[in-house]
Amino acid sequence: MREWTDPHTGRKVRQLTNLSHGATLGYFRLPRHVPGGLVLAWGRHDDGNVLLVNPHTGEVVPRKLLVAQYLKLNEATGRMWFLPEPGREVWAVDLPDGEPQLVGEVPQDVPGHLDDITCDGRTVLLSHTVQEVPNRPIPTTRDAASVWHFISRPRHGILSAYDLVDGTLTKLAESIEFGFFHLDASPTDPELVRFAKDMLEALGQRMWVVQVDGSGLRRIRHQELFEVITHEFWWPDGEHIGYTYQDRRGDSTLYQVPWCEYAPVPTRLGIADLAGNEVFLSDPLNCYHTHLFVSPDGRRVCGEGTDGHSFVFAAPFSWESTRVDLQPLATVHTPYVPFRGQHVEAGFSADGRWLLFNDTTDGRFQVCAVEAE
Repeated sequence: MREWTDPHTGRKVRQLTNLSHGATLGYFRLPRHVPGGLVLAWGRHDDGNVLLVNPHTGEVVPRKLLVAQYLKLNEATGRMWFLPEPGREVWAVDLPDGEPQLVGEVPQDVPGHLDDITCDGRTVLLSHTVQEVPNRPIPTTRDAASVWHFISRPRHGILSAYDLVDGTLTKLAESIEFGFFHLDASPTDPELVRFAKDMLEALGQRMWVVQVDGSGLRRIRHQELFEVITHEFWWPDGEHIGYTYQDRRGDSTLYQVPWCEYAPVPTRLGIADLAGNEVFLSDPLNCYHTHLFVSPDGRRVCGEGTDGHSFVFAAPFSWESTRVDLQPLATVHTPYVPFRGQHVEAGFSADGRWLLFNDTTDGRFQVCAVEAE
């Protein structure tokens, strides 16, 4: 384990992994805490690509597992669902020490990409997007015209749920002008799913929830045109949803500056309840943060900075105060890419003591940590 003092913050930073091919934490909103205080990470090794990291000791334990696609981890039980190879077989393993087992298969004639699974492992969530130019990449240059060309591409989408137990396929939502993404089943309710439309955040209702039987479709935090809701995530209690908020209703630069990170408006942390009502909106934050996230106990939040603010940040959180005083903890050395950010994926250890994040060292991503207190 390498350790150094950050010259900009004065804090000790630890590089927890040192794999020759690199290692990373998964996407910020995906569960990663394994019973025993371990953190799930990813990196190629002799027996697979699953790593269990102890943020306190720095010990990295490779698991003999090869995961082609990660679906979800139930942090309370340690059960992880995954696809061991490209296909439709869903497997599960009880981390940290269990052996993988086949739990079901989605038939080939069920349309869509397997995106997620409910916290009980019963229902697989699929998104199916039809568009004229499949796999067109998101523009990552400061060219507004290319961004609008990408956003306006013709497409339509279907969101479905497949029950692995009884084989029932249920359509949850359909759109004739957008696809669906950011599927994220509730961490506590096996009947509830959150999702987003793949639209520019300021141009319509971004965030929704629905029951896996297709009922209860509703907006979360009703948006007016030119309000921005993005980078949504479950609050630890499963009863609230956090998100990044910007108000661009009076901003005449939207069409010239469609990127949130360069918008001339402040950024705030918002939280809504499951009825869709906004119940918390912070004061303006110190800068735009690629992602905002919360500790498992809900007492701290973190931010990832953005172009010109290349740090991971942390702050205490209280429902009683709208002040979220994010302080820089460690420098991020990865080059910034518009829309793509820096692949930081910051999140707290189970006890909230450490802030873990991806950073580039010696030309490769590795998992790093800095004390959050």
